Amino acid sequence: MSDKTRGTYRRTVDAMAMPFEVFLDGVVDTDAAALGVESFHQDLLWANDVFSLWDADSVLSRHLRGELTLEECPGEVREVLESCEWYRERTGGAFDAHKPGGSLDPTGIVKSWAVARAVWRLDAVASNWMVGASGDVMTRGGVRDIGIANPHVKGSPQGTDVVDVVRLGPEHPALATSGGAQVVDHIWDPVTGELARHFMQVSVAGTDFVSCDAWATAICAGGLRTAGLAMEDGYEVLMIIGGRYDGTFEAQKSPGWPSVAG
Repeated sequence: MSDKTRGTYRRTVDAMAMPFEVFLDGVVDTDAAALGVESFHQDLLWANDVFSLWDADSVLSRHLRGELTLEECPGEVREVLESCEWYRERTGGAFDAHKPGGSLDPTGIVKSWAVARAVWRLDAVASNWMVGASGDVMTRGGVRDIGIANPHVKGSPQGTDVVDVVRLGPEHPALATSGGAQVVDHIWDPVTGELARHFMQVSVAGTDFVSCDAWATAICAGGLRTAGLAMEDGYEVLMIIGGRYDGTFEAQKSPGWPSVAG
């Protein structure tokens, strides 16, 4: 789907079994914009071919089966695995690419890593853009108000109530949200080894898209202690604790959380 009106180019592309919404503002050459978004899309598809654990023929699947050594994989595989280890150490073990039982699953940051790796394609054709990736948002240029989905809503949250609206811009260009709204009980507490149910949903805003993604997952897994570590690193946090009878939510947020409501 694309929309080429009033200097705006919009297109939704599919990769990694999810939609990625791309908005380019101030576009002069729509053909160049279309080419830039298509190149961005191809980079995402490449990342899926390398890292998908659903595809038995992906590079990562073959590596995990022992068919490819790490040296035989593209260098990006080592890069992602090393990033996962860095986040494990930085979060005090709350972000862990190993599932209970020891199997390796680095896909917790692959989506955001793939977007961050590919956005130079968008920078080449626009100075003001936004990418929405299933609840996570990366922006460049300008200011945008972004709604955070109600954790009770499954599937696309468009047209539904939101729990908060945040203002993304130069200070906070990235936003990531994690929890059990879309995939129930998929985050584990590394301390107890049990399913993590500290919060219904966690959102993190900051300067680095991949770090926001990793911290959101880590806080869901590790609870308030991990949220404190994220804030020490300069990230802002919104934690949805539970729902009230009237449909609103109990929540905690860091002092600098960029809510439009203040």
